[in-house]
Amino acid sequence: MPAADERSAARREATGRRLARFAALRGKAARPGEFWDVVAVTAADAEQALAYRQQLAEKLSRKELPLGVRYHVFVDPPGPKIGNGGSTLHVLQCLEDLYGDKWTSFIVLLIHSGSQNTSERGISFVDRKKPDEWSMLHL
Repeated sequence: MPAADERSAARREATGRRLARFAALRGKAARPGEFWDVVAVTAADAEQALAYRQQLAEKLSRKELPLGVRYHVFVDPPGPKIGNGGSTLHVLQCLEDLYGDKWTSFIVLLIHSGSQNTSERGISFVDRKKPDEWSMLHL
């Protein structure tokens, strides 16, 4: 399957280029269009949101993330969990509340990490090891 190997190699090379561009932006102000205007992270509850906000603040203070970006953590609405689709609609409403119609011109990265499902732990923004201990995954 040479075609599959070529596609895989092309993906690895493209990912390497993206990671290098991201590394060059760490701790520097991103110019418009160079990075996302908004990075929105979802959280299942207030406890998760607090952990995510603390981790974002630490990463920003250590200049591990691009500067000049609007980083937000949004808690999923209370009640039954509504999945990624409902969470997406909730985040869009929150952005509308914060920025009015202006948000529609933003480049937005939405990270769904509010799951409390332990089977998704490996893809979560933070890894919950114990009820009172949170650990940032290296993104």
